[in-house]
Amino acid sequence: MDQAVQVELVERLLAHVEHHSTDLEEPSQRSVSAYIDPERFERERRLFTSGPMALGHASMLASPGDFLNLDGVRPLLLVRQDDGSVRGMLNVCRHRGTPVEHEPRGHRARFTCPYHGWSYRLDGTLAGIPHRRGFPGVQEDTHSLQPVAVEQTAGLLWAGGDPRMGALTDELRGFGLHDGVLFGERARDYALNWKLVFDIFLEAYHVRVAHARTIAPMFLDNVYLVDPYPPHLRNVFPKRTIVELAGRPREHWRLREHANVLYVLFPNTLVLIQPDHSAVLHVVPLAVDRTRLLSYAVIPEAPCGDKARGHWDANMRILYSAVDEDFALGEGIHRNLASGANETLTFGAYEHALTRFHAQVDAAIA
Repeated sequence: MDQAVQVELVERLLAHVEHHSTDLEEPSQRSVSAYIDPERFERERRLFTSGPMALGHASMLASPGDFLNLDGVRPLLLVRQDDGSVRGMLNVCRHRGTPVEHEPRGHRARFTCPYHGWSYRLDGTLAGIPHRRGFPGVQEDTHSLQPVAVEQTAGLLWAGGDPRMGALTDELRGFGLHDGVLFGERARDYALNWKLVFDIFLEAYHVRVAHARTIAPMFLDNVYLVDPYPPHLRNVFPKRTIVELAGRPREHWRLREHANVLYVLFPNTLVLIQPDHSAVLHVVPLAVDRTRLLSYAVIPEAPCGDKARGHWDANMRILYSAVDEDFALGEGIHRNLASGANETLTFGAYEHALTRFHAQVDAAIA
């Protein structure tokens, strides 16, 4: 992140500390039906098939032939090519529709359908058909794997086109997201609507209560910044140590050492910038009441010994303990949505990032 931007954000945070304030906007309400209506959910799922969606980190595909197989909203196969580019394709054999790859990640010289043995090159083009004389009309230009547009931006792999990151691309690159390596991958399914994930993460109002025994002692109570970069958002959650910067020269201010910076990369990804690494969480809507969370850390380099591995293991335990606390509450919320107790959910003036996120969803599916 540019030093001038860091200074501007720290000054805003210090002003909030001085005035016992935080970023505020008008309160709003959200209909409970937005979380439990199956028809609306199907419209929302199209966000994950018709537009850009972050799927993973570039380091997952380190060498030509490395692949990433994702089967959440649609069956996607991302493959590193010999020229260093990444190709995307639907993991669907053009013969009878069988997945040509079942492993979630790995390395292949080519992909071969396990049903009848049709094979495909790394770029998805049809390579071979057993007993080909039985398929006189089948050609490479008609029966190669269906392509899906893929872009690599700020170290993340995006399917579906340009993510329109703008200035956030340079910010994330400045934090080293583009050249780190993965650590501590985890995949979990939760019994809640996918939008509740963002409701959980996009405010600091809950931290003092929900995380009293874990991360709350590190952070200021209910203080944070929200900056929209449509369709994305940047949030900054200051730690108590932010006040130490008031007496230091501005050229030495380092935001990530005294605050967590959280990026919402629409529609499905959260990137949490921490002092020496980043955490990435990809949200995959499976059903109106079921969501998969794919999460990992991006660290500067692979740990080279037990001490380094222990350091990163400790960081992941802190992250995942907070996530598990949040999602236990989120699942309880979803169970109660159909109870009739509330027709709407209330977002307070402290929770306006939620309002902005939901407005972006509404606009995208309109």
